[in-house]
Amino acid sequence: MTRLIVLQALQMFTVLVAVPLLGGVINRLKAIIQSRRGPSILQPYSDLWKLLHKGRVVSEHASWIFRAAPVLTFITPLVVAMLIPVLTGYPLPYAFMGDMLAGGFILSLGGFFTAVAALDTASAFGGMGSSRARVVSALAEPIVILVLFTVVLIAQATIPFVVNQTLVLAPFLFNPAHWLLAAALFMVMLAEAGRFLGLVDRREVLRSLAT
Repeated sequence: MTRLIVLQALQMFTVLVAVPLLGGVINRLKAIIQSRRGPSILQPYSDLWKLLHKGRVVSEHASWIFRAAPVLTFITPLVVAMLIPVLTGYPLPYAFMGDMLAGGFILSLGGFFTAVAALDTASAFGGMGSSRARVVSALAEPIVILVLFTVVLIAQATIPFVVNQTLVLAPFLFNPAHWLLAAALFMVMLAEAGRFLGLVDRREVLRSLAT
């Protein structure tokens, strides 16, 4: 039992450490596509270190919601990481505490609290950013629901581990519908993360001119 608990904690730690690396790889690929040198794949770790040592700026109109939202947004992906086997080929103790729909709802809570925190500052810019994020989510979440329901119908299960064990079988793995669903989910991930390679903001243009 102790071994399983250690693996569960190690899995959450792996997800936590690997997320900045994934962002660094994406930024590096964007730089290569745009024919510029770009930052190192380890740059997000340096940025996080600097941000953690910066002071906190809080609007005088903000309430406890603004202070609690970052913590809740940080916790929600870690809770989902408890449900999905990342390092093992077998379910860990908390794998059956929730299914894929529960994981989707938990992740959506992070976006909800972020939007509420932006509105809580009573700033026009916070409202614009919040509304933009919610519009993207409103367009992306129906696709996620469609993908989840399709996967559930194929696997006849909603537990992530059981679904994974079913979809890796040859009849499902080489099914065109499987890859179309994977492509749709990948596009949703790009939209939610704001990582469309064709969208280049002003800051990236200035950075590319400087390099």
